[in-house]
Amino acid sequence: VAGDILIAQLRSGQEIECECFCEKGVGKEHAKWSPVCTAFYRLLPSIQLTKDIVGEDAETLKQTCPVGVFDIENTPGGGKKAIVANSRACTTCRECLESFNGDEMGVKLGKLKQHFLFTVESTGSVPAPVL
Repeated sequence: VAGDILIAQLRSGQEIECECFCEKGVGKEHAKWSPVCTAFYRLLPSIQLTKDIVGEDAETLKQTCPVGVFDIENTPGGGKKAIVANSRACTTCRECLESFNGDEMGVKLGKLKQHFLFTVESTGSVPAPVL
C-alpha cells in the first residue's frame, strides 16, 4: 500500500529468500476481501449541573470522572465551583452519578437525540483524510 513501510531490517551480508502467492477475491465471496473500516456513532452526551457544586464537592466531582469531563472554576470570592468543561469526552459511565451521588448533588446526565458523533477509522488502504 505504501512504499515506506519497513518489513524487515537486514545487516550487511544477510538476505531473505521467500516464495509469495497472491490470491484475488471479492467481498461477495468472503469478508476477508471486503475493503472495510471500523465506523460507529454515538449520541452527544448532555451534562447539566442544576445546583452549584462548590468547594471540596467540586474537587471530588472532578476527580470522580475518569475522562475529565468536569473542571474547577475559581469564583470571585476565592472559592471553587465545578463546571462542565468537555461534555464530548463523556462516555456515559455514570461514575459521576454513582460514586459522587450526583442525583442529589445536581448532576443531570442525558443524551441529545438529534446530535450524532461519527467515528471512522482507516484500515490503511485508504488514508483517513480521504474517507
